[in-house]
Amino acid sequence: MSEFLDAKRRAALTFSCPGCGGRPVWDPASRQMKCPFCGTSSAIEMDQTPPVEYPIEQAGDASAQDWGEAKRVVRCEGCGAQTILGKEETATLCPFCGSPHVLEDQSAVGIAPESVLPFAVPKEKAVSGFRAWLKGKPFAPGKAKKMAALGEIAGVYLPHWTYDSDTVSDYTGQAGHWYYVTKTRTVMRDGKQVQEQYEERHTRWEPTAGTVSRKFDDVVVAGSERLPEGLLQRVQPYNMNELCRYQPGFLSGFTAEKAAVDVHKGWDRARNRIEATMKELAVRDILTHADEAQVTSISSKHRKVKYKLTLLPMWLSSFTWKEKTYHVLVNGQSGKCGGEAPVSPWRVAALVLAILAVLGVAYYFFMISGDGGEMLDGLSVMVGY
Repeated sequence: MSEFLDAKRRAALTFSCPGCGGRPVWDPASRQMKCPFCGTSSAIEMDQTPPVEYPIEQAGDASAQDWGEAKRVVRCEGCGAQTILGKEETATLCPFCGSPHVLEDQSAVGIAPESVLPFAVPKEKAVSGFRAWLKGKPFAPGKAKKMAALGEIAGVYLPHWTYDSDTVSDYTGQAGHWYYVTKTRTVMRDGKQVQEQYEERHTRWEPTAGTVSRKFDDVVVAGSERLPEGLLQRVQPYNMNELCRYQPGFLSGFTAEKAAVDVHKGWDRARNRIEATMKELAVRDILTHADEAQVTSISSKHRKVKYKLTLLPMWLSSFTWKEKTYHVLVNGQSGKCGGEAPVSPWRVAALVLAILAVLGVAYYFFMISGDGGEMLDGLSVMVGY
């Protein structure tokens, strides 16, 4: 761990433009550091060796809060989001709600990330995807779409915890075995009632027990609570095979959200998902010797639990419509876009009326063609007119 921290510090010390001495920023298009003042590009180490993972018992160790350079936390007075900036960087708008009320926060930056997926989608491409997404929302109010189009789009690294666990679960349950009973029933055939035999399935239950195990690697849990989990899933997946060891240069020109979900709360969520999977494994285990399965109890032990903090890239824009904040996301690695938008009841009503009008015209031409008259005559005879 100390060697990696020393590498981060060395990277921070040399974190300046070789041309003019200014502070370069990460350029997703060239995947290099680029100086915004003189345009000079410089390479950055893309270390894809496996990142360090820490035993869950060490969570909260102060030595793990070294981000490689001085960082500070700012907090939005509007939504409460906390973002992490470089010491010399400033934030004018909150990327999560667009509020300009962003103030310095004295809280610690928290556990440093071990890995990061650097931004691969340039801002221009993200904006194009964002606008295309807006055009594909015909039911959104026009004014709301204009407000969204005027909104700022910001590159934010969202924190995600990953957990490893060797899990063993003992279970008890019921194994169901099918058997069939021959019965007789009455059916109609050729206008006559006849008797026929059929097989009725029943289940015989018997108690069972067993043990299942699995090694879990990189169970991912979002460290953000500012964005709904369902919304984040709309722009996934990420290709985790492209993870790099964290270097402070990757964050230059971007912000990172401070994890709102701490490592222990994240583990609680990961453990719930792991145990749900273990229950599925128990059901499958019973089905290897039965036709049906019920798990009545399960007890899991989690060994060698390890964690790390990973930063995943996201272009984020937000806008407010009728006192509600909506978000539009663009995956900073793949460019996949998704978001939320209000629905105009007037536009929906207009579409329904348009469909009814088309159906009305079609019915009119159907009637005057002659087929409609014959159909009405037939209906008149049926009802006795």
